[in-house]
Amino acid sequence: MVSRPASYKLHPEAHALTVLPRLISSDVATLEHCSSDYLVSNDPEVGHELRVALRRLRALLWAYQALLPEGLAKHWRQQLGDVANRIGAPRNWDVIIDSLLRAAVPSSHPSALIFLEALEGIRHNAREESRMAIRSPTQVQLISAFKAAIDQVAGGQLEKSKSIEEFARARVKAASRRLDKLLPRARGGNLAALHQTRIQIKRLRYLLEYFSPVLKKGDRKRIAGLARLQGALGELNDVVVASTYISELPALAEYASAHELFTQWLQKEKKGRRQKAVRALRGLSRQR
Repeated sequence: MVSRPASYKLHPEAHALTVLPRLISSDVATLEHCSSDYLVSNDPEVGHELRVALRRLRALLWAYQALLPEGLAKHWRQQLGDVANRIGAPRNWDVIIDSLLRAAVPSSHPSALIFLEALEGIRHNAREESRMAIRSPTQVQLISAFKAAIDQVAGGQLEKSKSIEEFARARVKAASRRLDKLLPRARGGNLAALHQTRIQIKRLRYLLEYFSPVLKKGDRKRIAGLARLQGALGELNDVVVASTYISELPALAEYASAHELFTQWLQKEKKGRRQKAVRALRGLSRQR
């Protein structure tokens, strides 16, 4: 799991808008680097780094939406979200093939190799489709346009009533309240609620990482616990997504037995991982 503790200093009294370019700088650099690597590399970590950077920036835009010109945060969250969606399928197939399939279907299984070859073909096609989208002129210019938009806002009229310290604490508090509202249903094991809780935990964690230089020690200490909880929920999400992908795949005769074995394993694993995620959420509640 990618972790990006803040490597910059923030003066607590600095205006929240003026520090925004500094906050986005590391993740924008990751986008610039990984976007070019993604076009030539099959390393799963490249796509993973790219998705995490996009998610972090979308979380930050959510936090800043009230300080930015009307519609700007929504626009860029959608633009960055579209990029994340385009690279989502290859990343999901990376997890399915490199992690889940290896655990579920022994290489000695009669149709294991044929099944693997079929999935590898699907992964290859998904990756090529996503690369075509990222190569488009609109996507090539997207990162530069995003940086320019943020720089323009940060260099314009300052929002006088918000220091970065005041702003950060308020937004972390708002994100925490959203998480609290989701917890009752998620602790009951509802998959949709668990999914939304995972998203909110990521948002809160990323904000704590961004704003850590101006937050209290207690807030900073929450990051590790949220990361562990995000891990448990992420493991559940992996098998939920895999179950959907595999259920939509025709069970051709040449690999039908491996397909069935994988499907059964995913269903069993989903049950165990859901229980683990619920236990983790209940543990979080006891710690508060």
